[in-house]
Amino acid sequence: MEKKMFCYQREQTDTAKLQDELTGALIALARAVDGAETISPRTSQVILKGLFTTITNVSFDNAAIEKMIREVRAEKERLVPDCSKCPSPCGKTAEYNMQQLWNADEDIRSLKSGVSQSLCKPPN
Repeated sequence: MEKKMFCYQREQTDTAKLQDELTGALIALARAVDGAETISPRTSQVILKGLFTTITNVSFDNAAIEKMIREVRAEKERLVPDCSKCPSPCGKTAEYNMQQLWNADEDIRSLKSGVSQSLCKPPN
């Protein structure tokens, strides 16, 4: 009998969702700087801090992740302030919907997500 793996404990679920939201916001910020001649140190710091938050937040500090999401979105708004007011959005700076990843083929999803096997356990 084949058993499916379950990878998140209950307390991890909300944190994982917030990390997905942060990742989607970081993708939008990266899209906002695409084609820019120079990237300010401030923007670089926000991106690095956001990426660091997604891989080091093992204490499930949801408030810290939410704060980082707001910081990333504020930096994107600073870079492309007119995008949020555009009557016909092009989608260039839209946040990536991580559900596209999670709903993908299992093999593709596994390769992209890189979920640590140490967090996974077989269901009871």
